[in-house]
Amino acid sequence: MQKLIEQIKAFAKEKPLIIFGGAALAAALIAVVLLMNQGPEYQSLYTQLSPEDSGAVIEKLKEKRVPYKVDGSTISVPADKVYETRMELAGEGLPQGGGVGFEIFDKTAFGVTDFVQKINYKRALQGELSRTITQIKEIDTARVHLALPEKGVFLDEQKKARASVIVKLKPGKQLTQGQVSSIVHLVANSTDNLKPEDVAVVDTAGKMWTREADEDSGMMLSATQLEYKRSLEKDYEYRVQSMLEKAVGMDNVVARVAADVDTRHVERTEERYDPDGQVVRSEQKSKESSVGGIAALGVPGVLSNMPETAQANKAQVSAAPPSSHRQNDIVNYEISKVTSHVVEPTGAVKRLTVSVLVDGTYQAASGAEAGAAKNYVPRTEEELAKFTEMVKAAVGFNEGRGDVISVVSTPFEQGLTDAELAPEKAPLVPEQLIPVILKYATIVIITLILMLFVVRPVLKRLTSEKKALEEIQRSIPALGGGAEYALEAGQKDIDSVDRLKRVVRENPQQVAMVLKGWIKEK
Repeated sequence: MQKLIEQIKAFAKEKPLIIFGGAALAAALIAVVLLMNQGPEYQSLYTQLSPEDSGAVIEKLKEKRVPYKVDGSTISVPADKVYETRMELAGEGLPQGGGVGFEIFDKTAFGVTDFVQKINYKRALQGELSRTITQIKEIDTARVHLALPEKGVFLDEQKKARASVIVKLKPGKQLTQGQVSSIVHLVANSTDNLKPEDVAVVDTAGKMWTREADEDSGMMLSATQLEYKRSLEKDYEYRVQSMLEKAVGMDNVVARVAADVDTRHVERTEERYDPDGQVVRSEQKSKESSVGGIAALGVPGVLSNMPETAQANKAQVSAAPPSSHRQNDIVNYEISKVTSHVVEPTGAVKRLTVSVLVDGTYQAASGAEAGAAKNYVPRTEEELAKFTEMVKAAVGFNEGRGDVISVVSTPFEQGLTDAELAPEKAPLVPEQLIPVILKYATIVIITLILMLFVVRPVLKRLTSEKKALEEIQRSIPALGGGAEYALEAGQKDIDSVDRLKRVVRENPQQVAMVLKGWIKEK
């Protein structure tokens, strides 16, 4: 071993270029092999999968012999197989979204009891509801727990069904009352004998999103009203800002709107009577008149009706004066009446206050050097007046309700230079292409290093050795004649000997190789 080490040291002293060149070549080859053996670039196939879905997806990838990497809840596959693998797994119903659904009944087994079937149905219903609720973009994951009592024989034995929903929200996301109501009614309408007030929605932070029926309903209403007020103000702000930015440039306008919204719910019923608008509804007239008459005289009975008695009574009555006259008129009038039931709309705007900040212009001072800070020039009164009229038209200004519009010109930044005012240039190379470019650039650089510091010196050395051998052949009349012949030739031709000496001084290693060749030949 010691002898071998000494030989290597001696060789390194004689030929250091070959040693360093070989080491560089080995290092370059190792680097190239490492770069090429990194394998394909991996891309996320699915993220934030449940343990059940992760296990099912990995099992399918193994069956299909697709390489994969697992990092927590993220599964990655080669970039050229991402979309193809997703379509294949979607065709097989993966991922399922957590839990089991009605696919639990795809495989039937003999000997399953009724109790097991009920449990499986409950699990399937909970899983399907969880998958459906997870489709809401603000929700990351969801779980549903159903309490379904057994049906009794008598009505008084029926118990209410109840449900609980726990959701995990995405970072920075919140649920609106409308979304909570949608979740509640979705669960309630998917289960028999389940009322919306028996559904509870809770998030993983412990916040209760649903309220009991006996709680103050005004609080729920106020939350909805506040959300409506904010959305209305955002809409007005977008109208003003998007319009003025067309005139003064992007990011040069800031608009804020405060809306006073009438949140009362008013229902009013009115009855109005018009005394001048009289209409005859009914009229009744009776008139009675008589001139004279026959009065009933005498004793009632047959005797009074005898001709002699009747004639005597008639003579007596004719002598009496006429008596009776009566008239009765009744007219009923109907007075016109208007009955109206008015429901005033909720959310009417009572007053608007709009504040707008507009950036001015920036001009360089006369004689200033390039890149120097520019001076701020505020907007003129005419420009501000035009902007005010534009804002009034955009928000529907109503002076009668006391709306206020304020447009002010103010500098957004102080001491801006030309470089700061210049728009940012888009990068020449997209960020996603930088790793690929670095990879291939490294390979090219290593190849150039090998060509310049390994291949080129070796070729140069071989070329010089070839030239030296040709020079030796020209110096010695008969190459291969041995040292004795060379000595004789040197005595005869001094020029050839001098040339041979020069070659030996300049290329001692090549001459040594020639001598070794001669020794091996004989």
